[in-house]
Amino acid sequence: MSSAAHLEDKTLTFILAGGEGERLYPLTADQPKPVMPFGGVFRIIDFTFSNLLNSGLRHIYVLTQYKQERLHSYVRHGWPQLCDEFRGESGEEIVCLPPTGGKRYRGTADAVFQNLDLIEQSRAAYVLIVPGDQIYQMDCGNLISRHAASGADLTIAAAEYPVELAGSLGVIQADPSGRVIGFEEKPVLPQPLPSNPKKALVNMGVYVFKRESLLEALRKNVDLNGADDFGKDIVPFLVRLGRAVVFHFDGYWQDTGTLDGYYQANLDLLLTGAPLDPYDNTAWPTRTLGGPKNLHRSWLASSSRVSQDAALAECELWMSIVSAGARVDAGVELEAAVVLPGAHIGTGAKIRNAIVAEKTVVAPHARIGYEAHADAAQFPVSENGIVIVGPYGPQIPWPARRGARVLPYRRKRTECNIWPKREHETSSISSTIE
Repeated sequence: MSSAAHLEDKTLTFILAGGEGERLYPLTADQPKPVMPFGGVFRIIDFTFSNLLNSGLRHIYVLTQYKQERLHSYVRHGWPQLCDEFRGESGEEIVCLPPTGGKRYRGTADAVFQNLDLIEQSRAAYVLIVPGDQIYQMDCGNLISRHAASGADLTIAAAEYPVELAGSLGVIQADPSGRVIGFEEKPVLPQPLPSNPKKALVNMGVYVFKRESLLEALRKNVDLNGADDFGKDIVPFLVRLGRAVVFHFDGYWQDTGTLDGYYQANLDLLLTGAPLDPYDNTAWPTRTLGGPKNLHRSWLASSSRVSQDAALAECELWMSIVSAGARVDAGVELEAAVVLPGAHIGTGAKIRNAIVAEKTVVAPHARIGYEAHADAAQFPVSENGIVIVGPYGPQIPWPARRGARVLPYRRKRTECNIWPKREHETSSISSTIE
């Protein structure tokens, strides 16, 4: 499928999948962000794997750290459906690489640096580095071809993004030829595009390096100067030297690094003429390592996506997603809700503008998303007012961490719309995707 099949064997790929996903807490309390459920039948990292595999890339290393076994298990169980596409005798493989020797990955650049031997021993001409936690569909072959033709040391994939949201990302300035002339990581006042003051050109975290240029940059910055991050250290280093160019990506791209971003990316799939179709796009299939991505076709679900492995009684769904293993009882009304795997919505409950966490059991006749004060007294609420429904009592403290953008709520637990899960329910409700 890739437009650059002649470059596939010359490219080594690293997926950055070790971060904690702090701004997605509490949804990431027990799992890394890349294996977060998405769209009813996927996990976020399925989009990364699909982009690479559809582009013909087969030398893939997944750098893991936080809750790493969840991701290792997902890849391990999905491998049998992929192994026929790899030529083991040619070194084609997907390998998960956590830190070793009692070390930790201090950041994205440090993670690659700790695996420098793989690059040194490789015959690859290029190194592709991609995040494992974003939603987009990209032919990486186009990116690699453009990089090879440019002669640059680094090519940065970039997307236009609302300028008011760009402060949490890296913002790029480029000249008309595409050479990067300015880069600022998480600026207080993001620089808008000259052609569109409402948009900024942001770093997608997708990079192609010349092999030798990456080795040089890592040795100078990580090894000698203690740098640890691509966005903060490596990219600015090469931009200052005038050795970076931009690849302007004009397709759909959504950063899922915040609760609001994750929620919005899910609901974007439900829009009429949605800019991204991971369900029926046979030209660029989105694979799920969890198995077939089958959906219900039900009159109960208007403008919604429901996994075939979900159980629906007679209920009403509008602009909602119901994931594998979830159960929705009679009389339930869901509006703009994302129900994650294994959740159980009790009879007559009404939920809107919410994410229902995995294996959460919602009491019958609960009303969530209708009274902001009551919601904030019981649940985490995102900056944009999305309620995070789950068993998050005092035993799971809300982290006052950097980048956690959540409205304050009372720590004292009052009468709650969540049941404790009964023993027989624990085993009968699955939390795995199809």
